[in-house]
Amino acid sequence: MTKAKKSAPQFKSTVPVTIAAKASLEDRLKAVWQRAPKAAKKATEDVENVHQLRVSVRRASAAMELYAPLLPTKRTRVLKKQLRALRKAAGPARDLDILKERVEKHSAESTEPAFAALLEFVRARRAAAQRPVKRAYVKAKRQDFRSNAKSLAKSAKWRGDGAEPDFGTFARAQFEPMTDRFFAAARVDMSDIEALHQLRIEGKTVRYAIDLLSSALGGKFAKRNSTVFAKLQNKLGDINDHASAVDFYEGLLKAKGIRGCKPAIREMIEFEKTQLESSREDFSKWWSIERVSEMQQQFADAISLDDAGTIDQEQRPDAHPSEEPDAEASSVAGDRQRDTTENDSEATPEEDTELHANSSKA
Repeated sequence: MTKAKKSAPQFKSTVPVTIAAKASLEDRLKAVWQRAPKAAKKATEDVENVHQLRVSVRRASAAMELYAPLLPTKRTRVLKKQLRALRKAAGPARDLDILKERVEKHSAESTEPAFAALLEFVRARRAAAQRPVKRAYVKAKRQDFRSNAKSLAKSAKWRGDGAEPDFGTFARAQFEPMTDRFFAAARVDMSDIEALHQLRIEGKTVRYAIDLLSSALGGKFAKRNSTVFAKLQNKLGDINDHASAVDFYEGLLKAKGIRGCKPAIREMIEFEKTQLESSREDFSKWWSIERVSEMQQQFADAISLDDAGTIDQEQRPDAHPSEEPDAEASSVAGDRQRDTTENDSEATPEEDTELHANSSKA
């Protein structure tokens, strides 16, 4: 199984922000082009190839959003368009990989003969979804994505008023509005699937930023919260996956040409609904008001540091011990890795909302 590189380049808080921007952008954009040919040509060998392309695009987009004040508008627009095309092409393919794994697992445990027809249908849809991935890669290659990416990274420079800030000052200024949006979404109605999805979006944004800015925010703060956010994303990812699967199968019941699949589809709907409620209940127990309040204080401390890293978060009397993602975060598809299990970067609200829609329409 191929895995994405786990951490972004790190810098001392005192270095000029331009140095950090150039290195981070080069690293993240280079990773996209390393993943793209594998996703286009070797998806049948390893489903993670498509997944990791989408992960790397999210990371690269996060870096571009973070360092947007240092980038030229026209070049940024070109790269964003190319990244968006790769992500949109990979989305349906990845969603169908997840669905296929679930149907295969459930059909092995079911006595319903209609699962053979459903599996054939889903596999055919997945094969068709690979063609846009190949086309997107060929188009990006023809448009010289690699050179465009290098050019954008090299063009990073301070374009604001006054003297160029150091990395630490810039990082905390950029991080604060992200955390404000996250904590505004954090006190969520557990019965509202869309609100939970919005929390997932904001959580991804913060987690990706922590990866890029960890040395400026304090190493212990970053380590603990990267782990907690991994667990948050796994749990919310389960909820999103089950809700999207229900939407997909309910829509499929209305489609033509699936008469022989209907008993299996109905069985999958009931299964996914049961798993959805179980995942939501699990998250409700874990995501307490106390946990949110503690995290909010830790984030406020990290943002207000005059010298990043001087607050030892481990010494806080109310701090939770570091948490590791547990088995509860695995979906019925098995121990698959989703975007949220990587220390990676990207997922703007616009892009992730489109992903959610793609999951429902796959």
